[in-house]
Amino acid sequence: MVQAPLPALAGRPFLVAGALSGLLSAALGVAGGLLEAALTGPWPDAADPGYADYLVANRAPILAQSMLFVFSSAALLWFLGHVRARLLRAEPEPGTVSGIAFAAGVLAVGLNILGQAAQITLTLPSQARIPPDVAAAVAGLCLVVLNLANLPAAVMFLSIALVSLRLLAYPRWLGWIAAAAAAASFVSTLSLVPADGPLSPTGALTTVLRLVPLFWYVPAAVVMLRRPGRPPRTAG
Repeated sequence: MVQAPLPALAGRPFLVAGALSGLLSAALGVAGGLLEAALTGPWPDAADPGYADYLVANRAPILAQSMLFVFSSAALLWFLGHVRARLLRAEPEPGTVSGIAFAAGVLAVGLNILGQAAQITLTLPSQARIPPDVAAAVAGLCLVVLNLANLPAAVMFLSIALVSLRLLAYPRWLGWIAAAAAAASFVSTLSLVPADGPLSPTGALTTVLRLVPLFWYVPAAVVMLRRPGRPPRTAG
């Protein structure tokens, strides 16, 4: 007896869910960033003897911020699957650039979650008893991992820009925004080099550069809702 094929996960409801996941990821990420204002002050230096006390006093906003970023990453994973499908519909087989975009995006998400794992570690009750320099080292590891996540993100945005500008997977204006997001992500990675200044890991310019990808994610999700994408292309 031949079984009927299972229905494909496609159609308008599935597309809407994909687009909404992109908007949800952006909203959760912004909410997590705004929680910086709930901290009692800037993160202390590594030599500050009050580091442990700072962590105890700010446990709730630090943990809430990390959890918002983690769930934002989970929503982004779902959205990236839909982005990959859209790129594949525009790119001829074997879809090399689309595969690079998806793999780089997943790697960036994974590094972001790993960075949040280090920050969540600082909120554990046991961390109140560790030396300040150890806590500062864990916080530094969090910062380094989160900044390194910008590198695969830059590769992802560059790939999206190429398929959009050359093959119109997304409108050209979104392709240019993706190119700008790629440049911002590449520069953000370099923020690990300066010890201070606007391009340092916590500098003002670095903070602004982190916001640039939002100018792609949000309109890309809206475009996904309004325009399903091009019919599949074939090689040859």
